[in-house]
Amino acid sequence: MSDSPTAKRGAPNIGRLLRARRRDLDMTLDEVASAADLTKSFLSDIERDKTSPSVASLVRLCEVLALPVGDLFTPARSGVVRSDDRPPIRFGGTGVSDYLISPAEAKRLQVIYSDIAPGGTGGEKLYTLGCEEEFVFVLDGAIRIVVEDTTHELGVGDAIAFDPRRPHTFANASASEPARALFVLTPPPR
Repeated sequence: MSDSPTAKRGAPNIGRLLRARRRDLDMTLDEVASAADLTKSFLSDIERDKTSPSVASLVRLCEVLALPVGDLFTPARSGVVRSDDRPPIRFGGTGVSDYLISPAEAKRLQVIYSDIAPGGTGGEKLYTLGCEEEFVFVLDGAIRIVVEDTTHELGVGDAIAFDPRRPHTFANASASEPARALFVLTPPPR
């Protein structure tokens, strides 16, 4: 994936957070799996951090558990986020290494730095996010953004903004070259 120092650290295990929330709500694996349209065995693997869900699956799980997706990630504790201290996160997808680069003080936006391997994707299934707006800026390579039935091919320096409540997904547009992008989300006010 990435040659950056942050890629060497493991991403936080979100499975235990999802399991704890499910138990707090006194829900069974069957109930959550059914409501999120997942198999019980797949949900069990997610909760044991044996697999990473697609972005769509992670979003559905968070909706079923009434858990904001951003609550799964711990932002940097100071106002400065150094490149070698970016907290890795598991936002979902395949062939994607994500890092939260917005500091804890950034309450109205979340910035995710993504290294996307050739063929990497947020998932084939379109997903929605409970955020006000999403902005994507391509740093390297090429990214394909699908919003509903429209596909946007973005190259280095290109950007797009859209309502993330509309069904969408993303993918590295190249089968041989990696891509890097910034994903900026504005969560709803709390």
